[in-house]
Amino acid sequence: MIGSLGVVNEATGIPRADLADLDAAFEALRPRLTRLCGSLVGAAEADDVVQDVYLVARNRIGQLTDPAALDAWLRRIAVNRCYDHRRRARRLVERLPLLVRSAPAPRDSGLAELVERLPQRQRTIVVLHYAYGYGLHEIAELLGLTHVNVRTIIARARQRLLADWQEGDR
Repeated sequence: MIGSLGVVNEATGIPRADLADLDAAFEALRPRLTRLCGSLVGAAEADDVVQDVYLVARNRIGQLTDPAALDAWLRRIAVNRCYDHRRRARRLVERLPLLVRSAPAPRDSGLAELVERLPQRQRTIVVLHYAYGYGLHEIAELLGLTHVNVRTIIARARQRLLADWQEGDR
């Protein structure tokens, strides 16, 4: 039972008996918490959320004033963690298009081959700019270069692409 007095864990300041009792009680309640979390976030995510519930409960065991309310306290933590999990997932889905810019399929395989033959630095900048739509300032920030340097590299890459393309037409 939670609340029995014992030796205090110096790292947490919580009686060791409380932590041991929490561990035993949590294992008994784990199947119920897994079902609860599974109904809120899905079976695939339920185990992760239940593990998070355990960690939160272990860190906050000192806040439990009524040991008889352990079951309700853990269920409330589980529900809150499920809501947090769904909120984070929703935010990730909303932000994902901002984080990943999809590259259009190359229309001309010959052009793709020419781009592949560019030196790595030029190829990186060309692909970031033309395929993914990054601005030159953004590319400069991403690669740790100056805007002028990126502008010069992309100009040289275009010249090289044109020369290689014209050479291929001969």
